[in-house]
Amino acid sequence: MGKKNKQRQPCEFCGGSGQLSFFRGASRFLLSVEECSACNGTGLGPDPAGAETAGSGRKKKRGGKKKGG
Repeated sequence: MGKKNKQRQPCEFCGGSGQLSFFRGASRFLLSVEECSACNGTGLGPDPAGAETAGSGRKKKRGGKKKGG
């Protein structure tokens, strides 16, 4: 059986550009460009493999202090 090739889709907020443009100011003459906060400027939508675990499926353990003397 073949594997399905799941590619990340473009971000739905910025359309894949990674930037959002909008007019600012009292007379709306100043064009402002900012990094898309939905995709952090990558232009890609959510990772179908599961971005919560970054692909590892495990959480990192924090080192603790040892008890005793």
